[in-house]
Amino acid sequence: MPHPYKDHLRQSCEQRGLRLTEVQLEGLLAYLDLLLKWQRHLNLTGLRQAERLLDVLIIESLDFLQGDLLPGIARLLDLGTGAGVPGIPLAICAPDMQVTLLDRSQKKMTFVQRAVSQLRLTNCCCVTLSAEGLARRLLPAERFEAMVARGVGSVAHMLSLAAPLLQPGGLLLLRKSLHTSELQEATPLLASGMWEAPQTVPLFATAPWMLLGIRRRCCPLA
Repeated sequence: MPHPYKDHLRQSCEQRGLRLTEVQLEGLLAYLDLLLKWQRHLNLTGLRQAERLLDVLIIESLDFLQGDLLPGIARLLDLGTGAGVPGIPLAICAPDMQVTLLDRSQKKMTFVQRAVSQLRLTNCCCVTLSAEGLARRLLPAERFEAMVARGVGSVAHMLSLAAPLLQPGGLLLLRKSLHTSELQEATPLLASGMWEAPQTVPLFATAPWMLLGIRRRCCPLA
């Protein structure tokens, strides 16, 4: 019997210009089933209904695939992954990308580790640490090509966390409101010489949202 939300998932992906394989669709639906099962025992998210979990946690995570900003990225960090978003959906849809799922909550990472194991996501690595703790452990050669985060903090806060985690030329990619004032608040950091000018990609399927890409300069300006 087909999964009751398969058509909804497929249609939502097509609205975003995403053509997923049957294996990818089944993987995302299996992740939804795990969220529903574990939500009964752990407070992973304030969402309770299956359709809301699918729309907000899984389908909105796929917005990060728009705008051709992530293709070619080999090593991605999902900072503050919580219940595994957006990292697990991205790992399902981009199996050639190595995704590190980072969160300081042991409770949530217990679920994330179980989900990664049951979904057989060999391209995922789970780390229970803060962003600052991971930054202290990383060698320069181990820094990431890109970092995504969903609902973790302001643009200025994310720039501060991303600076020691991204390699030169690395990309910070956030999902933000089109009308956010956070870019203005981040002006001092953006003018520091470490970051290139922000790129924005309107998300027409989920207006009024956008992808905000900010790349670390290969050579900081003096």
